[in-house]
Amino acid sequence: FFFGSLRFKAMLAARPKTWAASRLMPSAFAAQKLQFHSTTPMREWSLDDYKVGGRCSQSGITATVFGCSGFLGPRVVHNLGKIGSRVVTPYRGDGMNIRHLKMMGDLGQIAHVPFHIRDQASVDKAVEKSSVVVNCIGNTFETRNFTFQQTYLDTTKALVEACQKAGVDRIINISSVNAALDSESPWLRANAEADEYLHSNFPNATTIKVTRMFGPMDKFVNQYASLGTKAPITPLIDHGDHLIQPVYVNDVGNAVAAAVLNPESVGKEYYLGGPDVYKMKEFIEELHEKLYLKSSNAYPVSMRLARLFGYIVQQFRFPLNAFAVISEDQIIQLQYDNVAPTKQLGFKDLGITKLQPLKGKFLEGLCIVHRGERGPNIRPSGRRTWDEVSL
Repeated sequence: FFFGSLRFKAMLAARPKTWAASRLMPSAFAAQKLQFHSTTPMREWSLDDYKVGGRCSQSGITATVFGCSGFLGPRVVHNLGKIGSRVVTPYRGDGMNIRHLKMMGDLGQIAHVPFHIRDQASVDKAVEKSSVVVNCIGNTFETRNFTFQQTYLDTTKALVEACQKAGVDRIINISSVNAALDSESPWLRANAEADEYLHSNFPNATTIKVTRMFGPMDKFVNQYASLGTKAPITPLIDHGDHLIQPVYVNDVGNAVAAAVLNPESVGKEYYLGGPDVYKMKEFIEELHEKLYLKSSNAYPVSMRLARLFGYIVQQFRFPLNAFAVISEDQIIQLQYDNVAPTKQLGFKDLGITKLQPLKGKFLEGLCIVHRGERGPNIRPSGRRTWDEVSL
């Protein structure tokens, strides 16, 4: 107690005498942070092709972004806010998980509105002053409150009804490139039914179909990294020979903003995939290499055994790590190639040519949080050492 009181008195003696002086004396951490943000190059996408202004301008667009607290939603809000759009962000709960979105637009341009998808009046209120509605609502597994049909088809019906009442010009819906009515996956069937209902009842709708998205805090790279470090096995369906084409989530957010600004995208479907196509086993092999694993736990398994594994993991998803959850439906989707068709509309038709690849340094950065205490000193022979790894 005595030495603690002496330290407290010394801190009081060293403090600035006035409030103005304290404002003029930034800490060393603040100075470091300022220097970091001023020297670190940021990967930004320009909307100059569409002749729009900056964050403090007025684009004339009022957009409602449903699913703004998810993985893709914040990127859409950011891209619309930085060109001077007014963005309505509906939320459930107390709104603490979307309060940071206020900083993505000018003062008063980002409006938080409480809603529930089963309360049609709240949905009507969220879209009543909007010119475009973006639907990013989705989930990778069913819950006791929402099935896939309720998450996708019923949500689409509620949004279409609200937009027709309010006279909204456009709806932009996010879907999957593998969505099909005859698919074995309930998730893909629900997406296909929602897409069909949307285009049948709202001709001005634009559908953006994407492959698996990756990025910070995603459920693709983080999911397989958690399976590699925490699960007993990472299942490989058909020996991992099916193709994947992961797309960067920021590139999809840029594409959504471009579709909002481009009137020629009305009534069209866009298929978005990343710049590289490779086999699933190649991706898992490089991922485990970046994780510094002694040996890979990826093994070829039958579909029946893999579905049983996904069902068991899904039932115990709450005690497990959130990223380690892989559902039975996701196991079913692994038997399909997740690749965007080349003959359909894509990124180039929206004016986007530079895409972020997954492999290399970007994958290295995503794996850092999963390494723990593992280092290159326990890597098997024949792989790179720490000096050869460039971050």
